[in-house]
Amino acid sequence: MPGKRESRWVVLWRKVALTALGIMCPEIQLSMGASQWVGARRCVKDFASLSTAAGPVDDPEHQSTTNPVASELEKEEKKEVIDMPKAFYIDMGGFRVKPKDGECFPVNGKEMYWLVKEGWVQQPLFKPSMVEDKNKVDPLLRVITILQISYFLVGVIGRWAQHLFVTTAELTTVSFIFCSVLSAGFWWHKPCDVVAPETIEIDKTLEDIAERAPRDRRWQLTPLDFTSRDEWWWSKVWWNYLNILRRIGFNFGSEASEGGAVDRIADSVQRPLPRLQQYIMLAMTAGCHAIFFLAWDHAFPTWIERTIWRIVCLLLMGTMVVGLAISQAAQAYEAVKKPIRSWSWNLSRTVPLTQQTERPKPARFRMARYPRAQAIAERIDSYFDGIRNNSLNGDPDLKLPLKVILPLYVLGCFYMFSRSYILIEDAIGLRQQPASAYATVEWQKFWPHLG
Repeated sequence: MPGKRESRWVVLWRKVALTALGIMCPEIQLSMGASQWVGARRCVKDFASLSTAAGPVDDPEHQSTTNPVASELEKEEKKEVIDMPKAFYIDMGGFRVKPKDGECFPVNGKEMYWLVKEGWVQQPLFKPSMVEDKNKVDPLLRVITILQISYFLVGVIGRWAQHLFVTTAELTTVSFIFCSVLSAGFWWHKPCDVVAPETIEIDKTLEDIAERAPRDRRWQLTPLDFTSRDEWWWSKVWWNYLNILRRIGFNFGSEASEGGAVDRIADSVQRPLPRLQQYIMLAMTAGCHAIFFLAWDHAFPTWIERTIWRIVCLLLMGTMVVGLAISQAAQAYEAVKKPIRSWSWNLSRTVPLTQQTERPKPARFRMARYPRAQAIAERIDSYFDGIRNNSLNGDPDLKLPLKVILPLYVLGCFYMFSRSYILIEDAIGLRQQPASAYATVEWQKFWPHLG
């Protein structure tokens, strides 16, 4: 969903950048599809719970004085079923909310659910055939694409079955297909190329919204993000990477308006995944990486290229395993560290002040007598603060400890090196191929009647 102030060229450039991201990191695109599918499923369940909570009318007096036929018709009119296409439309920012005293801003599924639950927005949200009219993708085009992909896969399987040489470029294409088919499955019900969101005016002010938010929390994305903001370890890491790409011209995020709210919900958002879905995503990513191991004993032009290919295969699988281990260890460490901090604080309050010993101050405070050294220490500390949280507005929800982000930077470099080498080898490896690489599959060996 484009922002209201974005030009056509900005939208086109973002699509080009997302395509480049899909080529370099197809697993990221897969995780985006999985997280958005989980968000849409949650939206469906949330709105279904609203209709269930409303329930039938149990007032006998009301039932006796009301025409039963009219009551049923009224109930059907008020009842709105939110299916997956509508849930995707809501969660991708298809609706904008405009307070009485502020600019409109996009809302996701959880925020819209909160608005409807609180009675600030009334259902039905959708007009008849509204999502179908905005969707630019023809189902027939998707079917034709699937048939083309299937034809290529059948050809590769046929070459492998007849012991014909399969190039690394073909294996790389198979890995792209593996991720693309899974992503298309997650996005099957998602409307495509929607450019005109719907605006809903609410009879509330920004102050009314702020009164419902926690006192110690300032919103970062929209005034309603207190109802939906739920950053998890992968989303924090992902936003850290995206902010690095933003600084070199690849902007996948959302720009804030003058009032401070974002103008669109980013396509690259990573919704929290339940534990089971995380394991499923891990298995899918491992399957994508395992495809490259099929070229372990391929006839590469040189032995150096074959050795580097083997190292790259191990690096791809290793970065996934080590990255997951680091993140899980960091989460476990924080879970243990937090109650220990609380316990030590409570213990210190029970000790009389006369018996408490002063804790040693950090090095940058102990160096106060050396102004130059203190300035250098503060500069280094400020630099590391920028690594821990490199968001544009210093969003506290996106802060990461150095012990997590620095190793993940190293793993990211290994991953990008591996992906880059695979694409380079796909091109330069074509200079010298076995003769069977140019042979075609003899389908008559599988089905003699075709001959």
